[in-house]
Parts: sequence; structure tokens; C-alpha cells
Amino acid sequence: MRLGTFTIGAETAARAALFTADDRTLDLVAAGTLLAASGADKFVAALEVLHDAPVTHTWLTSAGLSAITRVVSAIAGDAACWYPRHTVRLGVPISRPGKIIAAGRNYLDHVREGQQLWAARGRTVEVPKVPSAFAKCPSSLCAPFTPIVIPSAVEAVDYEVELAVVIGTAAHNVSEAAALHHVAGYPICNDVGARRIQMAEMEQQIGIVLAKNFPTFAPPGPWRVTADEIPDPQQLAISLTVNGEVRQEAHTRDMIVTVAKLISYWSQTGLEVGDVISTGTPASVTIGRAEPARFFLRDGDTVTARTERIGELTNPVRG
Repeated sequence: MRLGTFTIGAETAARAALFTADDRTLDLVAAGTLLAASGADKFVAALEVLHDAPVTHTWLTSAGLSAITRVVSAIAGDAACWYPRHTVRLGVPISRPGKIIAAGRNYLDHVREGQQLWAARGRTVEVPKVPSAFAKCPSSLCAPFTPIVIPSAVEAVDYEVELAVVIGTAAHNVSEAAALHHVAGYPICNDVGARRIQMAEMEQQIGIVLAKNFPTFAPPGPWRVTADEIPDPQQLAISLTVNGEVRQEAHTRDMIVTVAKLISYWSQTGLEVGDVISTGTPASVTIGRAEPARFFLRDGDTVTARTERIGELTNPVRG
């Protein structure tokens, strides 16, 4: 299933939604309300689970997914709770995550381009022996089709297509073999960053914080595909284009640390329902190019990140 959120008109409160392959949007709470009116206990219980689901994260749990399945299976295809996709605005599919862990240097080709970059500065970068990461703040999230806003005086803004993981079951010290059982679903993420600020932060040997956390610098979406539809997250082609030009193109099998290993490793922090792990980007980011200046994001650009079996995440750029 493709699950996410949407709004209509001037609304600000996001509605939980199912998105279909034929470009229709189902308002899950409205559908649950319609079915619960029959008095059937299973639909009353489903509505209780789905109410405020994007805020409470109840729809990420196994009980939440069961409730959604009951509602989707029973609702009529012509009910008033269906909307044509073009009439709604897609929202952030992971509302209010407790933490967003963004893996760094998780594709060997990306490590290699980083090594060349830092060698020019007289520094050596090793291939990571353990997973490395930095934090993305929930305040950096933005919805599909919402502009990535480049703040005034901020330069060298770069893109990074990544597969993201949404946690559906609390995970603490879980094994690699059990890790994927804790996944609720997979969205795409564009890990946007301000490279000049990032390089300054890294030169001072402090964490990457400001560079990656301006508002709108973490668009996820366009929805999350439930884990049952992606049994092996290492079998997905990923790519990114800017104004239709292919900038990144790779495959998740090329990750240094698999999705399962990342979940297992970071479960030492105590992963909670709704937490997000972004799994790293492949090569061909702008900073690694011979002439980066002409490839950095600028006002008027359109960025589209794609992941096989998930779809396309598109955002314009303003600044």
C-alpha cells in the first residue's frame, strides 16, 4: 500500500490517505467514519486507530496496518471519501518523527568522490568501518511539490537521493536478521545540504548540523510504501534528476551497510515508532563534480528523486 497524507484547499491539518496506482486518493478517516456508521465493531475499532494517525503514529503499527486493510477492503469505490489525485495536495508522509538518522558515506562510489575532494585539502578519508550518520531535524521536513527554499546568503546547495526507512515497531538492540520486521514502510528522501557550511563544520571536526537542517532541506515522499511490498530493500534502482537531467543513478544493492544492518546498528539508540533512517546517497552529488558551481541547486530548478517500486518525489527550488 501507498500511505501518506494530503490536504485540500486552505486546509492545514493533514489527512491520512491511501494512494492508488490509478491516481486516486482515499481519505482513510472519512472512509472509516462511513463504515463505522454501520455499527460494526471492527470498523469502529479501525476508526479509533486511524483517528489522528499521522500525529500519533498508530497507523505505522501492525494494528494500524490491519485497520487500514479492513477499511480499504470494505469501502465502495464510488464513495465520497475518494478524490482524484490532482485535486489534493500531498503532505509529509512521516509526521513528527522523534528522530531522523541520516547515514553518511554508505555507497562506495560516494566515498571515493569524497576521498578525492578531501585529498585536495590535504586530508585522508577512510572507507567507514562502522555506520556513520548525522541527524536531520523534523523541522527540516517538507512535502512533495513544496519548494526547497534556499535561505538568503546560503550558497552551494546540493541534492542527495536516498531510500528512507520508517520504523513501525520499537526496536532496541535488535539483530540484523530481525531488523526488517520493525519497518513500517519506505519513502524516498532528498537529503538537501549547504556544502560550504557543511565543509566548514567538518573542517572543525564537529557534527554536520546547520548545513543539513534548514527548513525544507528534507523532503520525503511522495508517500511510504508498506514493507510487505518491498521485501528486499537492497533490490531497488534509485536516481535523481534536476530539470530532467540525470544527476544520480545507482542501485541499493551497492550500499556498504545494508538497510537491515543500519536498523540493527542504530537500534542501540532505542528506535521508536515513527523514527526515520535515511540510508545514504550514491555518487554524483554536485560537490563531487569537476565544475560544481554550475550544478548546485538554484532558484527555478526542479528536482525529482526516483526509487523503484516507490515512485517519484518532486520539489521545485526557490531562493
